Amino acid sequence: MDQFAGGVTGKPWTQFEIEATVGAYVEMLEMERRGQRYAKVEVVRKLQAIMPARSHAAIEYKFSNVSAILDEVGQPWIDGYKPQSNYQQDLRRVVMARLDSNTWIGEGLAAYGANALVAAQPRQLATADVLVPRPSAPSGGRRSSVNLNAGPIPALRDFQAKQLGNAGEEWVVDLERAEVTRNGRKDLAAQVVWVARDRGDGYGYDVASFFPDGRERLIEVKTTNYGARTPFYITRWEVEVSKQRAEAYSLYRVHGFARDPRIYVLDGSVEANARLDPKVFLGIPL
Repeated sequence: MDQFAGGVTGKPWTQFEIEATVGAYVEMLEMERRGQRYAKVEVVRKLQAIMPARSHAAIEYKFSNVSAILDEVGQPWIDGYKPQSNYQQDLRRVVMARLDSNTWIGEGLAAYGANALVAAQPRQLATADVLVPRPSAPSGGRRSSVNLNAGPIPALRDFQAKQLGNAGEEWVVDLERAEVTRNGRKDLAAQVVWVARDRGDGYGYDVASFFPDGRERLIEVKTTNYGARTPFYITRWEVEVSKQRAEAYSLYRVHGFARDPRIYVLDGSVEANARLDPKVFLGIPL
């Protein structure tokens, strides 16, 4: 391997290094789409073997640069590599060329996003088994909130994927029944209701369940196959109900549904917990 291909520490990344890094990233993204597991440290180690001038940290930062480019064009990105937008233009050109020349990437990711089958689990789970912290707030002194900073395309696909939404709601109903039973209230488990299916979708929430102390819990379920930071669409009525019934309202953000499903929870008014960006308006002729 010549010096140009291998790169020089402290110098701009070579075309060889950029191509190899983007290729490795796309391969990881495709494995996620297929529901396959991989070891990030092993991927980085293999890249270091052919790019000795680049450190582990430098390669991972470059992966985050790739996430930023995908985020900017409304494509899903690897959740473990938070977008870092300070990237070289050569990297962007390679990423865009890969997207343009390999339509199977975009088509495959779109199909993955619409997959309505939850990943197989080794045992019956309850809600507590899949809870994770909400995504961290951005730095800079802003108050803690969910920073919905990803592109709108995956969120729009989720919103339009009725089968995916229904599957997420059904999964949460099963989790909640197991959770209420685990909390010693088997009598209430039978009263957990899939409201959106059994009563209609105009209530502003999807599932009626119970807090551990027996209080009513109104759950709005938002499901995605993408990562935790993927934004979600929410209706004006759902936001209003979350304000009116803040003491009972919980938004369950189901993510990684087809690969490794997890939930983070926003309790109370959605406005108080997430940045809401208006994306859709109702047009009425004057």
